Amino acid sequence: MAAGDEQDEETKKMLADTNMENYGGKDHKAKQKAIADKQKEWDGAGEDWGIQVWRINKFRVEHVDAEEYGSFYSGDSYIILNTYKEEGGDEKKHNVHFWLGEKTTQDEAGSAAIKTVELDDRLGDLPVQFREVQGHETKSFLGLWSSLSILEGGNDSGFRHVTPEEYEPRLIHVSGRNKRKMKAKQIPMNVANLNGNDCFLLDAGTELFQFHPSGASVWEKQACLGKTLEIEASRNGKVSAKHLIDWTEGPCEGEQEEKFWGYFDGGKPESLPEKSEYQLKKKEEEAAFKEHVNKMFHVTDEDGEMTTTEVQSGVLDRDMLAQENDDALIIDVGRVIFVWIGETANRCEAKTAMVHAQNYIQETGRPFWTPVERIFSGREPSHFWKAFGCERCPKDIV
Repeated sequence: MAAGDEQDEETKKMLADTNMENYGGKDHKAKQKAIADKQKEWDGAGEDWGIQVWRINKFRVEHVDAEEYGSFYSGDSYIILNTYKEEGGDEKKHNVHFWLGEKTTQDEAGSAAIKTVELDDRLGDLPVQFREVQGHETKSFLGLWSSLSILEGGNDSGFRHVTPEEYEPRLIHVSGRNKRKMKAKQIPMNVANLNGNDCFLLDAGTELFQFHPSGASVWEKQACLGKTLEIEASRNGKVSAKHLIDWTEGPCEGEQEEKFWGYFDGGKPESLPEKSEYQLKKKEEEAAFKEHVNKMFHVTDEDGEMTTTEVQSGVLDRDMLAQENDDALIIDVGRVIFVWIGETANRCEAKTAMVHAQNYIQETGRPFWTPVERIFSGREPSHFWKAFGCERCPKDIV
């Protein structure tokens, strides 16, 4: 009997007389793939190279039009499939990201995790999975988009669905380290959320205001202009005016500057801080990371229910992976949670790993936004190894 057959027999015995009997066997895999193949929303998934995006809408999966790629609403949840090949290789590989807006409902967040399992079955080879939460996206996710826009509300709250008189002004923060990594994110209409080092776009529906503080870079100014032109083009001639507002101290100079500051409670401030109010929250998060204690948990669901047992804490030892190669591990290093799947772990543990990780986040009080990445033994990305041998993982681990 071949080694793989021995493992199949061992797994069958282990799961016998449980509600997971036959899970992961050839018959079960074929059955699950057949079920997934009938889900029309996944038609064409992974067939072509590049990115495909779906939105969760009332527990159903909807295709997102390609022209909307890179724009996400904070009240929605999305599934993103990236089909690629590594440099110098021909093998087709897949990464799946499910992105959760900070105002998405728990039902939609749960649906995104469950529907991602369907996509697993459709693709058949268990792609790498990433759980992304608004404002704490991983480098892998951010690298998919030349420009990322995060907007308030849900898909039905945009300008296309309301009259100009009903449109509620929104403030978009435009920032980035270089021209290839620009980010446009909607933030609350509060003067405390402005700063002197980035660009901002005030979208008033029929009028668009670019705000350029003195510390903004040329790349941020170009990205702000690009976002302005993008919005103008999407409104089919309904934008009547575009304005450029430069920061100057003292009273407002001119009608357009006065109109711009009139959108903010309290009007024009005396000065602009280097860091805005919501950016300062990031510093608080950094302080919390310094107090985090790394932990590793053994995960199993042999009896149909997940159980976790702590196996290490503090400075983690990568040699533990060899001892756990037939199971799954949750590795929590603060900035990210890895769900590591052993080479001979049963398929149930592999497929339900992200659901287990979400349960872990809730049960342990970890912040909801904590990124989660599901990876497999033998296919670990280089940044995964930064979780070991250190008391505090480096910032660039995500």
